[in-house]
Amino acid sequence: MTSPETERPGALTRGSATGVGVASVVAAASSYGVILIAAWTLEPARNADFLAFWSLLFFSFGMLAGIQNETTRSVRSAYDGAVGRAPGAPVLPLALAIGAALGLLLVATSAWWAAPVLGEREPLIIAVLALAVVAFAGQVALAGSLGGAGRWSVFAVLVGSEATARLALVALAAVAGAAIAGLEVAAAAAAGTWLLVLAASPAARRAAGARADVTTWPFLRRSGAAIVAAASSAALVVGFPVLLRVTSTPAEYALSAPLLIAVSLTRAPLMIPLGAYQGVAITHFLTHRDRGIAAIRPIALAVLGAGALGALLAWLVGPWLMATLIRSDYRVDGAVLAGLTFAAALLALLTLTGAAVLALDRHAAYTAGWIAATLVSTIILLLPLPVELRAVLSLGVGPVVGVVVHLVAASRAPLIGR
Repeated sequence: MTSPETERPGALTRGSATGVGVASVVAAASSYGVILIAAWTLEPARNADFLAFWSLLFFSFGMLAGIQNETTRSVRSAYDGAVGRAPGAPVLPLALAIGAALGLLLVATSAWWAAPVLGEREPLIIAVLALAVVAFAGQVALAGSLGGAGRWSVFAVLVGSEATARLALVALAAVAGAAIAGLEVAAAAAAGTWLLVLAASPAARRAAGARADVTTWPFLRRSGAAIVAAASSAALVVGFPVLLRVTSTPAEYALSAPLLIAVSLTRAPLMIPLGAYQGVAITHFLTHRDRGIAAIRPIALAVLGAGALGALLAWLVGPWLMATLIRSDYRVDGAVLAGLTFAAALLALLTLTGAAVLALDRHAAYTAGWIAATLVSTIILLLPLPVELRAVLSLGVGPVVGVVVHLVAASRAPLIGR
């Protein structure tokens, strides 16, 4: 087991940043692959059901991403202040305990949410979801520890291998002629890939022994706050099909597979790489806390510029690309695709401002921004508007509200180190 006294964080070099970038591209491509395999394999109505499960699975994983964010911050802080400090809480065992508690909570409450979210599904799928949540808690704890320790090359392997395993398992299930339940089990099973990385990598095993900068109960309290914020984040980032399902009529949702595919395809190029880079972003903002809100500006401009360019491309070639990649009944209007693409950029900006306020130790503001964004987005989905317009407005306006909350908090934070 390593400790802050025996190992110092590695710097984010150009090579390690490239490695994280490659892993994020692999993760994005794998997500695209799973979505396309499901669309090719299943009829549109069944595909809409699969997308609801996919959304719920990654909503659950997204909640656990709060542990990764807090672990990255806490482990890095423990390394930076190691001299004279007693060892803090062991992050991996505590993360697995949190995952087990969330898995049990899902099973215990499934009688209330399973039918409206998943439709008429076998109890097996709920059990698979709960086990995947427990397994993924280990993934995020290990990723957070690696990020906090600056072991970015192993971090890249961890991120890339989990996504690749999911694509391979889903592809095998589709080739074997599995029905929707088989695809869902395959998608969930990849959550345990981190165990293979742990077995193969000494650096991963050292990171698994990392400790937080605080003792057990403060770490659990902070992780709980991060999970609440991450739940709001995940509701917008990956949980939109679930939100749409519970705010639409069954007939509307049964016809929504093309729109849901469009949402996934337009946000994956920004959001999946950003998810992989979030630990890097937190570390960057921790390093540049003396600059305050100014540290956000160049990254924010780059994200918005990429979103504007992507929206233009989506308007011009998006409808043709969807019909070509999937099939002709998956056509979505170019204006809708452009709106969804720029909304994805606004969501990416909200993720970045969230990382910035988290690095400034403004946990309450981090949570408030995401909750405000989710509430506004949900309210817009309840308006009596066409489903495409509701989707674009919900995914665009909500993040803007959250960004404002984060920026106000960041502007009021003291400039540490200046």
